[in-house]
Formats: sequence, structure tokens, C-alpha cells
Amino acid sequence: MSMQANTYQLFSDGILSIWKNQGISYIKVEELSTIEGITFFELIPDAELLDGGEVDTLYAIGSEDVDDMLLFSKNVRFVVHKIYLEED
Repeated sequence: MSMQANTYQLFSDGILSIWKNQGISYIKVEELSTIEGITFFELIPDAELLDGGEVDTLYAIGSEDVDDMLLFSKNVRFVVHKIYLEED
């Protein structure tokens, strides 16, 4: 996954706080790619589940699993596309 043109930002406490304030109820997690031993996952707020045969994982915004995504991991990064960071 390329971080070119800053299209993705690492998931942070600030992003989580904004999403909670916007009333986001759950986060969908999709694997993007693995580069040099680091697996990147995209977080998508309140995304629709598609019945396309892929395995989508949803987490409630206030769950411990979402809190764990904020912790540093040597082999995993959770990122958010800039389109999900725009405030209404």
C-alpha cells in the first residue's frame, strides 16, 4: 500500500473521537496489502456490508477491539482514507 499523496492517515485517538462525535456506530475493517512484513487494514466508518463473498469484519465503535487498533503493532497498521476524515 502506498501512502503517496497522503491519501491514508494512521488511525488515531483524534479520528476515533471525531467519529464518535459524528455518531458513527461501527467500523468495517478491510485488508489492503502487506508491504515489507507490515499488513495494512483500512477502517471504514458505518460502511454497508456487501454480499460479495468477501469476509468483512465489523466492530462497534466503543468496543475494546477498536481501542486495540490504536495500539502500536510491529506488523499491523490501521489506516483511514482521507474521504472518511472530512467533517460534515
